[in-house]
Amino acid sequence: MWLLQTLRWWLVVEIIGLLALPLTMRLLRCLPERGVTFRRPLGLLLGGVFYWLLVTFGALSNGPAGSAAAFLLVGGFSVAFGWRQRRLIGRELKRLRGYIALDTALFVLALVAWSYFRAHNPEIAATEKPMEFAFLNGILRSPTFPPRDPWLSGYGISYYYLGYVIMALLTWLSGLPSAVTFNLTGTLLFALTVSGSLGLVYNLVCAAGGADRFGVGRQGVSRAGAAFGLLGATLVAVMGNLVGTFELVRIRGWGTEALWQWLDVRNLGASPPSPTWYPQDTWWWWRASRVIHDRDLAGNTMEVISEFPFFSFLLGDNHPHVLALPFVLLAIALALNLLLGRGADLAIEGGETLRGLGSPSFMLQSRAGAALMGLWPGGFYEVLLWGVLLGAMAFLNTWDYPIYLGLFAAAFAIAHYSRRSPTRRWLAQVVQIGAILVLLSLLVYLPFYLGFRSQAGGLGLVSPFVKTQWQQFLLMFGVQIVLLAGFLPSVLARLWRGRGVSGLPWTARLWGAVLLFLMAGVALLGWYTAALGLFLLAVSGALLVWGVVAREQGSIEAPTAPTLMALLMAVLGLGLILSVEFVFLRDIFGTRMNTVFKFYYQGWILLSLSGAYGAFHVWRTMRRTGTAAQLAAYLWGALGAGLILAGLYYPLAATVSKADAFRGEPTLDGVRYVAQHRPDEYEAIQWLERHARLEAVMVEAPGGSYSAFNWISAHTGIPTLLGWSGHQLQWRGGYEVFGDREPAIDAIYTGRNANETLRLLQAYGVDYLIVGPMERQRYGAEQIAIDVLDQLMVPVFQNDRVLIYGRTW
Repeated sequence: MWLLQTLRWWLVVEIIGLLALPLTMRLLRCLPERGVTFRRPLGLLLGGVFYWLLVTFGALSNGPAGSAAAFLLVGGFSVAFGWRQRRLIGRELKRLRGYIALDTALFVLALVAWSYFRAHNPEIAATEKPMEFAFLNGILRSPTFPPRDPWLSGYGISYYYLGYVIMALLTWLSGLPSAVTFNLTGTLLFALTVSGSLGLVYNLVCAAGGADRFGVGRQGVSRAGAAFGLLGATLVAVMGNLVGTFELVRIRGWGTEALWQWLDVRNLGASPPSPTWYPQDTWWWWRASRVIHDRDLAGNTMEVISEFPFFSFLLGDNHPHVLALPFVLLAIALALNLLLGRGADLAIEGGETLRGLGSPSFMLQSRAGAALMGLWPGGFYEVLLWGVLLGAMAFLNTWDYPIYLGLFAAAFAIAHYSRRSPTRRWLAQVVQIGAILVLLSLLVYLPFYLGFRSQAGGLGLVSPFVKTQWQQFLLMFGVQIVLLAGFLPSVLARLWRGRGVSGLPWTARLWGAVLLFLMAGVALLGWYTAALGLFLLAVSGALLVWGVVAREQGSIEAPTAPTLMALLMAVLGLGLILSVEFVFLRDIFGTRMNTVFKFYYQGWILLSLSGAYGAFHVWRTMRRTGTAAQLAAYLWGALGAGLILAGLYYPLAATVSKADAFRGEPTLDGVRYVAQHRPDEYEAIQWLERHARLEAVMVEAPGGSYSAFNWISAHTGIPTLLGWSGHQLQWRGGYEVFGDREPAIDAIYTGRNANETLRLLQAYGVDYLIVGPMERQRYGAEQIAIDVLDQLMVPVFQNDRVLIYGRTW
């Protein structure tokens, strides 16, 4: 059953990708593989945005028909933009058939393999899965958008929820129950991340001459591109951090107490040996996401999250930072395409041109249209798509929006840099394109922003007594740092062969000098992680500036556009993971916990992609170096390979451990756990799904975050008066909206005044009231005013442990 459901899911996603293929190939025409890797995320994202907009403004209904209409609209636009160049697109597809087969095979393999894993631990329980399941079911039950908040009746969701809209779309189109599509979403995210990482590094390698220098296979696939693309997919999506290696040391009994104290990873220490090759203690794999150990002045532990993609896939939470992953890679592809293009159209073999998307005729005759064409000859439609796709990052995971808007703007700046053009004009162009994209994203996503509330409270300074320990930093990013340690010298060697240090621009010298001065200062203070980060940032930033100038000067040793892109990703990734040593975004927690979480996550992606290309760069250039340099390159390669292998222990051991060695009957049904362990509540959920009207409101006992409370509303999507109040506080930034809800719910369940209880039930529009195990746990069976409820409502469902009252007024 699980395999048939997976193949059905794959078929839906593949059809969506085919619908978006012509548009993708014209939008990403400057990539060597013409963007075919990104047809699936582009189709899913545009379909999700179109659907959300059309349902929001009442042009479509929320349901299967509206979902199909949204993707048919995507297909219509795609065909319209591809029709005039259909023969050229067809020839390109024929040329790329080998790569398409590689991408499809890897995508299907990743999807099926991870579905098999998920089928052995499908439970939608613990961590934030109930919350995410509530969002999915709430969207499916909402007659219009913004979707109703299932944990705060009467209000729309105040969160970045576009990813959940896409989940709901695929649920409608596949015809599978949400309990299954919740888990299939996680498998899809893994497969899209593997595919997208392969595609990005493949494009970087091929654009740098990998196909020409190292040949192609029988089907026209670049051998180097495929090899290093698979390395990129491994680094981004599969590899774990190096804590897993020390888990192996722990279970073999090899570590000493001094080692564990020095590493200082929470709860990582000596333990009895494991009878298997992987740990068997409960939730041991969780430690890898809590590598950084902060303490306050009193020595108390402060929570810091250091998650990475594979941990997210293993955990199975469909949280926004995971839902955004495929579209983060799409945003990087947009930036790479821009940097490779430096112009609008791409001439291919035979003298024909794969053109940009163009502009409407009225714009071509206006001053605004002429100015826009001066910024980017690809035309208005292309810039509009940039705004839509990049702006969606804020709606998917708001933290990502400034990061990838900044990456895109930097790529635009590099692509348009010219020493023959005045610096002021160049800067004005960069500011203009940035302003246009921000304005477009604000206009397109205005309904989202109008209903969005945030807990963000500005920037805060990290205490000088709270700093990342260098050994923990290397446990997290050791592989990426080693790869950079080979990549940066190889770029420096090529630039040095050009004009030596005399070719180093003053801007690069100033950048390097300032950061090296800061590095020396923080090193004297004992902040070794910050010192290492500043050193790497100084070198990579200086090389990026030097490379841009050398390329403009036409130096034969100047870095290629892919090398500049890899350096740009390194600079941005290093900047993100270094910034949390000094500043953080204030929130209700008052610490750097969330900032480390979100910035480390994106730093992992950017540095892994840069490192995979860096490995290719070293491999390509070492043949032109002397014996000593080649020996150093081989030693570096051996060290990097060893660390990557060490990082692969974690995914292997954690997968087997979390799947209970793949024992038991596989299923993707995420609510089977409820049916087995909470059968009476499961029966109540099933009854409500069959009988509750679409606009119904319920009341159940509220509970704290990460608790077993509010599961009935989560599993049905029927809004309850109040769900996890701690999460509502995070989503709404304060108690003003819901502060009176919890006392009101308490009064409904325990109040002895029938008139007051009726007033509250009517004021909140309650249709159903639940009396079950969680209500008895919160209030006590004797304290619940059953006699009052019997007067006001009528029992509509009852089993041994759950009683559901229905309204009578």
